[in-house]
Amino acid sequence: MKSSFQFIIFFLTFILMASGINAQFYFGKNKIQYTEFNWRVMTTEHFKIYFYASEENVAAIAARSAEDAYRDLSIKFNHEIKRKIPLIIYSSPSYFSQTNIMPWMIPESLAGITELVKGRVVVPYHGSYYEFDRVIRHEIVHVFSISKLNFVTLYHSNKDFFYPPLWFMEGLAEFWSRKWGSEADMIMKDMALNGRLFNLSNISRLNGTFYLYKVGESLCSFIDSTYGSDKLLMIFENWYKAKNFNQVVEYTLGENLQELSRKWEYSIKKKYYPELGERDLPEMESEKITSDGFNTKGVPILWDDGNGEREWLVYKANRLGYSGIYMMTIDGGKVKRKTLVKGDRSAEFESLYLLRSGIDANNQGKIVFSSKSKERDVIYIYDLDKEEIANRFEFLNLIELRSPRFSNNGEKVVFYGVEKSGGSDLYVLNLNDSSYQKITDDIYFDTDPVFSKDDEKIIFTSDRTYNGQFGYMNIFSIDILSKELTQLTFGPYSDQTPEVSFGGIYFSSDRERDYNLFHLSNDGELTQQSTFVTGALNPRVTPDGKRLIYTGYQKMSFNIYSMNLPEVPKEISQPVATTFNSWKPKLIEGKFRETSIKYDNEYSFDLAQSVVGYNPVYGSIGGFQAAISDMLGNHSFYVLLTNTAETNDELLESFNIGVTYITRKNRLNWGVGAFHLYDEFYNRVDGFYKERQAGAINILIYPISKFHRVEFTTLARFSRRDHIIGYTLRQKFLASHYLSWVFDNSLWEITGPIEGRRYNISLGITNSVLDTQVWNRSISIDLRHYLRLGRFSAFANRFFWYSSAGKEPERIYFGGSWSFRGYSRRAFYNRNIIFASNELRFPLIDDLHIGLPIGGLAFRSIRGALFFDIGSAWDDTYDQLIGSYGGGFRVSLGYMALLRFDFTRTTDFKTVSKDTDFDFFFGWNF
Repeated sequence: MKSSFQFIIFFLTFILMASGINAQFYFGKNKIQYTEFNWRVMTTEHFKIYFYASEENVAAIAARSAEDAYRDLSIKFNHEIKRKIPLIIYSSPSYFSQTNIMPWMIPESLAGITELVKGRVVVPYHGSYYEFDRVIRHEIVHVFSISKLNFVTLYHSNKDFFYPPLWFMEGLAEFWSRKWGSEADMIMKDMALNGRLFNLSNISRLNGTFYLYKVGESLCSFIDSTYGSDKLLMIFENWYKAKNFNQVVEYTLGENLQELSRKWEYSIKKKYYPELGERDLPEMESEKITSDGFNTKGVPILWDDGNGEREWLVYKANRLGYSGIYMMTIDGGKVKRKTLVKGDRSAEFESLYLLRSGIDANNQGKIVFSSKSKERDVIYIYDLDKEEIANRFEFLNLIELRSPRFSNNGEKVVFYGVEKSGGSDLYVLNLNDSSYQKITDDIYFDTDPVFSKDDEKIIFTSDRTYNGQFGYMNIFSIDILSKELTQLTFGPYSDQTPEVSFGGIYFSSDRERDYNLFHLSNDGELTQQSTFVTGALNPRVTPDGKRLIYTGYQKMSFNIYSMNLPEVPKEISQPVATTFNSWKPKLIEGKFRETSIKYDNEYSFDLAQSVVGYNPVYGSIGGFQAAISDMLGNHSFYVLLTNTAETNDELLESFNIGVTYITRKNRLNWGVGAFHLYDEFYNRVDGFYKERQAGAINILIYPISKFHRVEFTTLARFSRRDHIIGYTLRQKFLASHYLSWVFDNSLWEITGPIEGRRYNISLGITNSVLDTQVWNRSISIDLRHYLRLGRFSAFANRFFWYSSAGKEPERIYFGGSWSFRGYSRRAFYNRNIIFASNELRFPLIDDLHIGLPIGGLAFRSIRGALFFDIGSAWDDTYDQLIGSYGGGFRVSLGYMALLRFDFTRTTDFKTVSKDTDFDFFFGWNF
């Protein structure tokens, strides 16, 4: 039997967790709505475009791109979508990260979302018209894919509906939204040449990564070119004829997935293997400086750390999940490494933009970089001599600041910034007085700025070139005073990350198919500096001018390499110069859209279904659940209805209902709800009893940063307890108030947290409303630390203290796999608990395949654990400490579930139990 107070909490928590109002409820990071948007709605022939006033021009571009994509994809899919597709636009990724359309945290790498319940498409503007258009098209492919599958299935009355595998969905969206490009070529070529090609038997390992998109795109391209241009469409048309994806493919192509995979893999090897005869791999022809993790944006400097001037490398890296800024010696002597800035774990350095933003350093020991800090980006100056942040620059009208570079005299910084409207332009910051100047002011995507050697011009990359709307980027210069523009490179290429030297400009480009390094001399001569078969990016000249430091791509990772400048570089002819400002983004014409109107909350069902919930302490609950929210996800209603009657006579009086309203529109998230609960309960103090409760709840959640928040909950209720044998235990109007502080900067792997910290400190008080008598007081402290030992190993410890006092103290259940191992799930029911747990987590088996007569089973990420738990639980008189120790293993079933197997012995520190207790349960590591 349950305890009544826990039943209230479980019932209401079940609703709140469904709403996602406070991250992971007990712990979890925070999505913060820093900005209140003035939303409007533009209606076109096939779309409803949701945008805010300051990005109206971006919305008109999006509308044109969306309608163009619709017309093309309706032909490809041979299908029309009857409803208008909701398309929500944000003017920057920073604003996109605040969206409530998806309740979870938005990853930095996510370029867009197609949400399945309401068919919403959500896309941020990154500053590049080409990328914006491509992402919109990619997401609309998803909309067509789902709509087409539903239509074919319903039209043929097939009840066996199933979704395609992720590689096909994302691969098709990539294939039908862009031409095969140098980036895709680099990834596939690297996999093939380095023996890391994923085929359809193991492609699921790539789920959740960018590699899946490229492998899927390659497979869809192979199907299109080998089996016929109609076959991708026919896979959809034949959907109703099969019960799984393999059958659909075999029926359509005449070959199963295994044969498709074999032929595709052979074609990839045949295509790319010959290129090793013409070009080199970075690891074979350069000195590899870094190794573990992703390492990029290397900057060589001369600096004296107190032991003489040496050559150092400052760079960004993500080693084991967190990004940071590091430095190391590269002069051939004993290697020294320093960690300068730790990212992704504090409000000051929420994101260092590992691949999206460059850094710079100079010989005076100063480093400049940008980072997300709460609402917007900040430029920081780090002083190597003082080993601390020396300056911080933030601009109210700029929400993103990227790729800062020092001037040669060290007095200024150039960067590109993004305004609320979405426009990206170049700016120069004066470090002496914190003033800044806007250098460019137009719709073009300008990035990777660097000062000329005389500090009078800015060299940068831009799509303001001929056919730049198709993604081509060339290098330009602009005079800071006169604003005179000069185009320096030409052609349908992606020229990136210029580096100015006394002799000219080094840059990375795909003008020879692969990304390699080039040099444009001061007299206009263009030469190729590298001939790598995978990719070379971000060139930097060493202080002696004899070598290039660059970011190389090989073995599915970025690392930093050093190469000598070639004695006789290959000369490359420059394409004929063209006019660089000859294009503008296309806007939707006024006759194809309705006048935009102010957004009014548009509510619709998210779900309405029977539901069963289970909690390891409080048991199960089942019934009916419904969720209603508006189009932007800012306002939600949740309803949960159950019945706890055990006989027909109790049916009407045993309905349990909870109704909650949640708003996430502003930074302060809040909710109100009402409930009625009735059930039979049991606890060791009161025995068996029935309790009827009715009341209201109010929740306030204020996120201080991504990692901190404060929660306040008020629960007012009428409570009547009747003993099973007939007398009333008590009848009261009670009000409970809870205040919590939550901190979470933990990093998770597939079995649970592996690095960082999680804290939850809560205070509670319950009083009688009529006479203000204090009914109980409680305090809960839960502190968890994770010390990373290796990629998949860690030492975790937890300290938990709970205490409640008063006329009717709140007792909690304790024990079991999630708390005190070796003891049963409800072994303790007390008002005072003190507990500590120490656990060593380590990898056992990465992949386990078991063959069976009817098929095979595959398990991934099997982890081991050794643990020691110690604690005590009591009411009025403290007894003694008891403990348990043992080992176990965790088996992952993807990110949906984790199987826990523990073997434990208990002890009172005088004797040890003779038998080993075995416990099987579900749930992630604490």
